[in-house]
Amino acid sequence: MKRKTDLSDNVLANLQESANSLALIKSSLGTPSRSAKMTARARAALSAPSTNTSKGARVAIDLGGGAVAQVSTELINWAIRSLGDWAGKDSWVKKNVDILQGAPHVMIGLAVYLTELLTRPKGKLPSLSREMASEAANVFSHLGFANLFRAMRIRWADGKVDATTLAKVTAERDAALAKLAAGGK
Repeated sequence: MKRKTDLSDNVLANLQESANSLALIKSSLGTPSRSAKMTARARAALSAPSTNTSKGARVAIDLGGGAVAQVSTELINWAIRSLGDWAGKDSWVKKNVDILQGAPHVMIGLAVYLTELLTRPKGKLPSLSREMASEAANVFSHLGFANLFRAMRIRWADGKVDATTLAKVTAERDAALAKLAAGGK
């Protein structure tokens, strides 16, 4: 029979504690620690913007959104001109085709743009399709503004021409009346 000493009891206790620690380490190797989880989340958050703002995605968003806006603007303008032709030259639509090719685009474009912007999920980047819709609505409203202001500028210029023409015609009439009055005496 072996004799137990305090030293051997102490060594056995230390060995048992080491074995328990080793078993605990082995069991926790399969599950990531809290700091590892936080590091993984931080890496994912930092890499997410790079996927949505890559050069290819930016080109797709800008060109795709612009193309959608341009094509839809031209189609709507064609439809408005056709409706004006169909309604007749004295109709309200025909007389206001220039304004109708701008004002609805501004309203629809701003409504879609603001709706998309206000309904974006907080803390997340928008998807490629949402960004493209936002860009298309933005360009669509700008095209509408350009058409609307061009129509107003042309109407203003036409109004100035009409006023000038009216002044000339009035002067000619007054001169003819004065001539008639002088010749008639």
